Amino acid sequence: MPKLALLMTAAWMAAQAQVPSTPDTAIDVVDVVDVSAQLGSQTTDLSAGLRTGITELIRGLAAPETLQGFDTVVLTQLNTSFGSENLPVASGAPVQPGVFVTVSASEMLIFDQKVSDMVLGRTPPGPASRECKSGCKALLWTSFRRVWLLGLEEAQRLTLELPSRVLFGVEASVPASTLVELAYAAAETRPGIPPSFSLLVNGSNAGLRARPFMLMPPAGMRVAPGDSVLGLRVRLGEGEAFEISAAHPRFSQKLSGVGWKQLAAHMAAIKKRYPNKGVLIIDVGEGSVSDVVMAMLAAQKQFPKVVLTDGLPVRWG
Repeated sequence: MPKLALLMTAAWMAAQAQVPSTPDTAIDVVDVVDVSAQLGSQTTDLSAGLRTGITELIRGLAAPETLQGFDTVVLTQLNTSFGSENLPVASGAPVQPGVFVTVSASEMLIFDQKVSDMVLGRTPPGPASRECKSGCKALLWTSFRRVWLLGLEEAQRLTLELPSRVLFGVEASVPASTLVELAYAAAETRPGIPPSFSLLVNGSNAGLRARPFMLMPPAGMRVAPGDSVLGLRVRLGEGEAFEISAAHPRFSQKLSGVGWKQLAAHMAAIKKRYPNKGVLIIDVGEGSVSDVVMAMLAAQKQFPKVVLTDGLPVRWG
């Protein structure tokens, strides 16, 4: 894994201050948490749909043969919500089971349970959660926390693992800042190590596919010269506009352009200058989820590992 990815994982985990681990350690334990105490009076209000979804996922992960049709279940949910043809179109990896979030221009669901209406693909106005370091809304914090605590309750009862993956099926036109906000909420509410993330795409003849991504730590991050980090960043604007910069002081000139072919050409030229770098930060800016996927595709040969942020910095020195 490139150094920036390692640093981001380590910085995130330090920020969460929960369980000790090395950046490449797989999640193979479940935190011991008094679930009944944390749920408290909320228990009677918890959705039966959320409980059913997370319970079936945990049991299925322990018996993988029962999850062979997981991608079909996801596809059915997407078609019910907004139509899988409205996903971003791209290649990707096979879909692996995980907590599944659907986001259209008008609603958001976790599994098949509606969590919130959306306003043109954005979460409705509301107070921020005091526990959420990224500033996510209290509605999102509460919803994802319920899912994880219900999952933890079931995992502890059956001595199984808590799911470690979150999948986002997001309508292509939805603002990419919504995806980042939801991913932070999912990450910050999970007990223990934050989950891994995948964005679902329409693979055309290949069917439903997944594009993995990471997140910047909630407060951004700082790197030292000895870390040998470039911190390459593409900020998305409107109408396929972009701006390229980097945290490393040797990358002094910002580049800008319009169109994904031009972005791909810039990425190829930068790779020649920095052949040992493989991580790209996509600052979602004014872009849509479709724009994020197109930027991923433009850079995938040179910079296959993608970190998403909405304006958080990488500080040098």
